[in-house]
Amino acid sequence: MKTTTEKLLKEIKENGGISSIISKVCDIKNDSIEENTRTLLNYGWYISGQMKMKKTSEVIELIKSEKTVEAESILMNFFRENLTKIEEQLITKHSDRKPIFEEAFNAYKSNMFYSSTILFLSQGDGIIDGKIFHNRKNLDKHLDKEKNPNFVSLLKEDSSLNVPSNKINKSKYFSKLNRHSVMHGKSTDYGTEINSLKALSLCCFVSDWYNRY
Repeated sequence: MKTTTEKLLKEIKENGGISSIISKVCDIKNDSIEENTRTLLNYGWYISGQMKMKKTSEVIELIKSEKTVEAESILMNFFRENLTKIEEQLITKHSDRKPIFEEAFNAYKSNMFYSSTILFLSQGDGIIDGKIFHNRKNLDKHLDKEKNPNFVSLLKEDSSLNVPSNKINKSKYFSKLNRHSVMHGKSTDYGTEINSLKALSLCCFVSDWYNRY
């Protein structure tokens, strides 16, 4: 007899995957969650599992209308307003990283955005075992298709955060936050609140979605 989990996974697969189900339930009118994720990646943001899909849809529509300031304001406010809850969830789920996350969040709260940005980036990288930035083209080999929604595989695609630093100035990228530039000391002006929250969004994305299902 199949377990409840096995039945759930079977239903998800038969209904077009978790992305299709979320889209139908939340009545998302714009592109698929994969396309929405790809759009946000170009601006250096990652989708948190705690953010309502209708709110994500609203952000995407603003970006399409070239109202990026308003769109990013919504994203920043989401992480500000849910900061305590996000911190608790990350520490609970990744207890071995508790002292690092505590220091990262304390740095953010103290407006030490250089410190918080680099710490959030390193932990986002660590949660997914470095597969975002190292040998990411082979990410699919590490993804259990029954546990990961389709948009997790987008982590293997080029984005402003994961491309080599010499590509970041090309017009296709709308965010200057680049992991290689930050971690290797090439960038000296990344210490902003928006970059810190973008790095935190990476932590949320991999924690919420990687091997979730």
